[in-house]
Amino acid sequence: MGKEPVVVNADDREWETWPAHQIAERGNVWWKTLISAGATESAALTLGVARLPPGAVLREHRHEQAEVYFVLEGSGLVTIDRSTRRVDAGAGVFIPGNATHALECTGNADLLFAYAFAADAIEDVGYLFSA
Repeated sequence: MGKEPVVVNADDREWETWPAHQIAERGNVWWKTLISAGATESAALTLGVARLPPGAVLREHRHEQAEVYFVLEGSGLVTIDRSTRRVDAGAGVFIPGNATHALECTGNADLLFAYAFAADAIEDVGYLFSA
Protein backbone atom coordinates (compact mmCIF):
# COMPACT_ATOMS: atom_id res chain seq x y z
CA MET A 1 0.00 0.00 0.00
CA GLY A 2 1.37 3.44 -0.93
CA LYS A 3 2.21 6.16 1.54
CA GLU A 4 -0.07 9.16 2.02
CA PRO A 5 1.12 12.79 1.76
CA VAL A 6 2.43 14.23 5.04
CA VAL A 7 2.56 17.84 6.27
CA VAL A 8 4.34 18.64 9.54
CA ASN A 9 4.75 22.12 11.01
CA ALA A 10 8.08 22.72 12.79
CA ASP A 11 6.20 24.58 15.54
CA ASP A 12 4.50 21.29 16.42
CA ARG A 13 7.82 19.62 17.27
CA GLU A 14 10.09 20.19 20.30
CA TRP A 15 13.79 21.01 19.95
CA GLU A 16 16.08 18.07 20.75
CA THR A 17 19.81 17.90 21.40
CA TRP A 18 22.43 15.35 22.44
CA PRO A 19 22.53 14.10 26.03
CA ALA A 20 24.61 16.54 28.17
CA HIS A 21 27.58 14.16 28.37
CA GLN A 22 27.85 14.05 24.52
CA ILE A 23 27.69 17.77 23.72
CA ALA A 24 31.46 18.34 24.07
CA GLU A 25 32.16 15.49 21.62
CA ARG A 26 29.33 16.16 19.17
CA GLY A 27 28.64 19.89 19.41
CA ASN A 28 25.96 22.29 20.58
CA VAL A 29 23.32 21.64 17.92
CA TRP A 30 19.54 21.52 18.31
CA TRP A 31 17.14 19.82 15.88
CA LYS A 32 13.53 18.95 15.12
CA THR A 33 12.97 15.91 12.93
CA LEU A 34 9.83 16.62 10.93
CA ILE A 35 9.46 13.68 8.56
CA SER A 36 10.74 10.23 9.53
CA ALA A 37 9.26 6.74 9.33
CA GLY A 38 7.83 5.81 12.69
CA ALA A 39 6.86 9.43 13.43
CA THR A 40 5.14 10.02 10.09
CA GLU A 41 3.74 7.87 7.30
CA SER A 42 6.77 8.28 5.06
CA ALA A 43 9.65 6.36 3.53
CA ALA A 44 12.95 6.88 1.68
CA LEU A 45 13.57 10.42 2.99
CA THR A 46 14.01 12.01 6.41
CA LEU A 47 13.63 15.78 6.88
CA GLY A 48 14.21 18.18 9.73
CA VAL A 49 15.46 21.58 10.80
CA ALA A 50 18.45 22.30 13.01
CA ARG A 51 20.08 25.30 14.61
CA LEU A 52 23.51 26.20 15.86
CA PRO A 53 23.84 29.16 18.25
CA PRO A 54 26.52 31.78 17.49
CA GLY A 55 29.99 30.23 17.86
CA ALA A 56 28.63 26.68 18.11
CA VAL A 57 29.87 23.75 16.04
CA LEU A 58 28.38 20.48 14.84
CA ARG A 59 31.60 18.49 15.17
CA GLU A 60 33.15 16.39 12.40
CA HIS A 61 31.21 13.21 11.78
CA ARG A 62 30.01 10.92 9.02
CA HIS A 63 27.18 8.52 8.28
CA GLU A 64 26.41 6.06 5.50
CA GLN A 65 23.56 8.09 4.02
CA ALA A 66 23.95 11.09 1.74
CA GLU A 67 22.62 14.31 3.27
CA VAL A 68 21.66 17.78 2.11
CA TYR A 69 21.56 21.05 4.05
CA PHE A 70 19.60 24.13 3.02
CA VAL A 71 20.58 27.21 5.01
CA LEU A 72 17.47 29.13 6.08
CA GLU A 73 19.02 31.84 8.27
CA GLY A 74 22.44 32.90 9.48
CA SER A 75 25.94 32.21 8.24
CA GLY A 76 28.67 29.70 8.87
CA LEU A 77 31.35 27.41 7.57
CA VAL A 78 30.74 23.89 6.30
CA THR A 79 33.68 21.50 6.02
CA ILE A 80 33.33 18.37 3.89
CA ASP A 81 36.31 16.02 3.57
CA ARG A 82 38.68 18.79 4.77
CA SER A 83 37.38 21.39 2.26
CA THR A 84 35.78 24.41 3.97
CA ARG A 85 33.27 26.77 2.38
CA ARG A 86 31.21 29.68 3.63
CA VAL A 87 27.42 29.22 3.71
CA ASP A 88 24.72 31.84 4.11
CA ALA A 89 20.92 31.87 3.89
CA GLY A 90 19.90 30.36 0.56
CA ALA A 91 22.86 27.97 0.27
CA GLY A 92 22.23 24.32 -0.58
CA VAL A 93 24.87 21.75 0.39
CA PHE A 94 25.18 18.15 -0.81
CA ILE A 95 27.15 15.79 1.45
CA PRO A 96 27.98 12.39 -0.09
CA GLY A 97 27.46 9.28 2.02
CA ASN A 98 30.40 8.56 4.37
CA ALA A 99 31.99 11.99 3.76
CA THR A 100 33.31 13.55 6.96
CA HIS A 101 31.63 16.88 7.58
CA ALA A 102 31.19 19.61 10.19
CA LEU A 103 29.28 22.88 10.43
CA GLU A 104 30.08 26.02 12.41
CA CYS A 105 27.94 29.10 13.09
CA THR A 106 30.14 32.14 12.46
CA GLY A 107 27.47 34.86 12.61
CA ASN A 108 25.91 36.84 15.44
CA ALA A 109 22.60 34.96 15.16
CA ASP A 110 21.63 31.28 15.05
CA LEU A 111 22.47 29.30 11.92
CA LEU A 112 19.16 27.67 11.00
CA PHE A 113 19.16 24.98 8.33
CA ALA A 114 17.00 22.22 6.94
CA TYR A 115 18.53 18.77 6.60
CA ALA A 116 17.42 15.74 4.63
CA PHE A 117 18.76 12.20 4.55
CA ALA A 118 18.28 9.44 2.02
CA ALA A 119 16.89 7.25 4.84
CA ASP A 120 13.48 5.93 5.87
CA ALA A 121 13.93 7.13 9.47
CA ILE A 122 16.29 9.26 11.53
CA GLU A 123 17.03 6.13 13.59
CA ASP A 124 18.57 4.58 10.44
CA VAL A 125 21.31 7.24 10.44
CA GLY A 126 24.33 6.00 12.41
CA TYR A 127 26.44 9.02 13.37
CA LEU A 128 30.16 8.32 13.67
CA PHE A 129 32.02 11.23 15.26
CA SER A 130 35.75 11.77 14.77
CA ALA A 131 37.86 11.22 17.88
